[in-house]
Amino acid sequence: MAYPAACGVIAFACVFVLMGTRPVRGRQADSGWGHRVDEALRDVGRRVPAVRRLRERAARARRRTTCLRELPQMLDVVNLGLLSGLSFDASLELYCEHFHTPTAASFRECLLSWRMGTCTRDGALASLAEEMDVAALRSFAATVSQALTFGSPLAAALERQAHAIREEQRSELEEEIERVPVRMLIPLGTLVVPAMLLAILGPLLGGTLLAG
Repeated sequence: MAYPAACGVIAFACVFVLMGTRPVRGRQADSGWGHRVDEALRDVGRRVPAVRRLRERAARARRRTTCLRELPQMLDVVNLGLLSGLSFDASLELYCEHFHTPTAASFRECLLSWRMGTCTRDGALASLAEEMDVAALRSFAATVSQALTFGSPLAAALERQAHAIREEQRSELEEEIERVPVRMLIPLGTLVVPAMLLAILGPLLGGTLLAG
């Protein structure tokens, strides 16, 4: 039973290496097996609906994770601008000009949309929150809308929200760390333990067969 398992592991490793093959200067890698396998997998991803949905879901998850990681920094910069006497739009523009991240690019487009009059500030922020599908961003949009509508202090609210997001990120990181040992049981039980048993019992079985 160990021989088929070992063959499967070796085959998976070969496919993984081929998928990671990229064009290298001085080589004709585009015509190699790595490029062909990569193109074949991409074609499967485009044609098979289930694979395409999985790829889209993974892309959305990466966007949410990136937005949630960069959001506290954005809140700190906007809060600093508000405390310095800038307006909300000027504070947000300050963040967009000095940071070149996916979140900053999204807010830059959002800021441009309401400055050009294609939509309102509240509508643009709400649309961005729905597109990102991040609860903290929805809370940010609602907080900004209420503060600018009723004239309530915005800096203190953004500071509290940034602190709450960091606490949430810390809790999620601690939970992820706690789940790592459990996840390690699967490769340990399916790959490492059989290989160790084969290395230990192989010579013994070989000696027994030769003696018999």
